[in-house]
Amino acid sequence: MKRIIKIAACLLPLSLSIGCNHQSSNQKSTMKDGIILVTFGSSYEAPQKTFAHIEEVVQNRYSQNDIRWGYTSKMIIKKLREGRGEGALNGVVINNDTPAECLEKMANDGHRRLVLQSLHIIPGEEFDELQKAVHHFEAKHTNISCKVGLPLLTSNSDIKEVARIMANEFTDAVAQGPVCFMGHGTPHAADVQYLKLQAELQKINPDFFVGTVEGTGADNGSSSVESIINHLGSLASIPESITVAPLMSIVGNHAQEDLNGDTGESDPAKQSWRERFEGQGYKVTVVMKGLADYDEIVAIWMQHLSDAINNSKNI
Repeated sequence: MKRIIKIAACLLPLSLSIGCNHQSSNQKSTMKDGIILVTFGSSYEAPQKTFAHIEEVVQNRYSQNDIRWGYTSKMIIKKLREGRGEGALNGVVINNDTPAECLEKMANDGHRRLVLQSLHIIPGEEFDELQKAVHHFEAKHTNISCKVGLPLLTSNSDIKEVARIMANEFTDAVAQGPVCFMGHGTPHAADVQYLKLQAELQKINPDFFVGTVEGTGADNGSSSVESIINHLGSLASIPESITVAPLMSIVGNHAQEDLNGDTGESDPAKQSWRERFEGQGYKVTVVMKGLADYDEIVAIWMQHLSDAINNSKNI
């Protein structure tokens, strides 16, 4: 698969292959089956390595398929197309596509069976928009079959499995004090998935917490960082140290800024989670690792991809 761009080896040893336009306009693909990996996207360097690893996993399993990417964030696509990425990506032009753009290009390249695998955490607004894009595409291309693989935390069994994996990954950390995972959050009804995950984690150990940056739970206080701080402060034995980690697929903007940022702000509402907890006197350990950096988590997305491929019904 032709690579879009390469970063100097000392900065990013893996070449980037996130865009969907890696074939020339006059070259038709001989492959009739294609997989589109769909993510919100990121303008940071580290997530590109995570994406490359996921692509490698998919390519190893589905070597006869043409594998491409679709970003659901038009803001991220615009930044990358303008070369306004962060760090080592600043000044590097990466021409990514939306899922709708990628579908059209794959249709033009001759693909007739397509599967889109969502790499989102919950079946929220981004996933709804993905399904709309697929339905719109199918209405225009009645001779092309499209299937969609589900996000990470879709079913109750998904939630239980993710809880098991993350509890196992943080066994040593939670033995030293509470572990707080930071999710994004959404006004969508799927925001409840975060609290469901917390409930499953707390069945394993009550010192696991799941909070969100925004969304329904953050607004009503059920999953806000304030609610976690208040709970910890009300314990009979207040812990001395805690661990915080992103509950997001990658270590992107929210992990860098909202979780671990050095804001220098005195207003707690403007501080990062680390700063908030440190302001309460806790010794804070930050684990900067996205969910897609855990192989067992990636395996759940891969199972959803397999389920979509083997399901005879479209979405």
